[in-house]
Amino acid sequence: MMNHHDIFSGLFGGMGGLFSSAEAMLHQAFHPKSDDITVSLEVTLSDVYLGKKKSVVLDRKKGCGGCRGAGRVMTPCRACQGQGISMTAIQPFPGYIQQVAQECQLCRGTGYAGRGNCPTCHGQGALVEKRQLDVRIPRDCKKNHEIVFDGLGHHLPGEESGDAVVVLRVRDHPVFTRRGAHLFMEKEISLAEAMCGVELVVDTLDGRSLLIRNNPSAMVKPSSIRAVESEGMPVSLQHSHNLTYGNLYIKFKVKFPEVLDAETCGKLKDLMPSSSPLNIDRTREGVEEVILSEFDTSEERNPLDEDSDDDYSFEPGIQCAHQ
Repeated sequence: MMNHHDIFSGLFGGMGGLFSSAEAMLHQAFHPKSDDITVSLEVTLSDVYLGKKKSVVLDRKKGCGGCRGAGRVMTPCRACQGQGISMTAIQPFPGYIQQVAQECQLCRGTGYAGRGNCPTCHGQGALVEKRQLDVRIPRDCKKNHEIVFDGLGHHLPGEESGDAVVVLRVRDHPVFTRRGAHLFMEKEISLAEAMCGVELVVDTLDGRSLLIRNNPSAMVKPSSIRAVESEGMPVSLQHSHNLTYGNLYIKFKVKFPEVLDAETCGKLKDLMPSSSPLNIDRTREGVEEVILSEFDTSEERNPLDEDSDDDYSFEPGIQCAHQ
């Protein structure tokens, strides 16, 4: 028997992909698809880095075999004896009687009749089974990456199986922040380390320990960023099974001493390059000396500023707004 696909291909097979979308719609009409199953799988950044395998369990609906999805106890139809058709005698004209086959009205052509709820599925027509999937985490997967398992979704009678979709949720890491193939972290160091050389140990996502040091002659400035090459996330190369790696970027925060005594200040001045003396006569009339105080950000807006025409902020990256 020729199916709809054969008919469609015979009529339009020589016209390329012009009717491919229409054929897909026709296939969907003849073969409805059961619902997909979407589950979330929480993984760590280390799981992604190593490409680990994780398991997830699905609750999958499947048509009940006992009642063929009807939800009722199925027995052969007494009217058609399970044939799905019944014979009816008609008289098209006097003296002539003809037997005509037609769909059984009692079972609607199925050949079976239902009575009472199916004891297997309790009238639901479907059973829920547990299905475990083993998921290999792609080492270069992005945020909310989806992995599709064809045909492992719900499967109800008369329908094609849906798909199972596993969405990978990557937990935040306490040290690293991922941006593409690169890893970023922050490290607070002392002023002495910034000026005289810094050493630090960073535990990697694959269990190694990196002993990182900078050139003592190259001082680390506040908020400066240094790179450790090829210690970022793995990236698959196109048309190759080899991997390349992004970089690890470290942003340094320099912690300055709260207070320095006079003796320490004197020693630092002797060691540091001297600044040019101020060209001012401190005894001259009109010269006043004032002392800097700490700036309290809560005072950035106060009643004294209400008549100001200028909007300002000391926060970095914030622009003044003009109406």
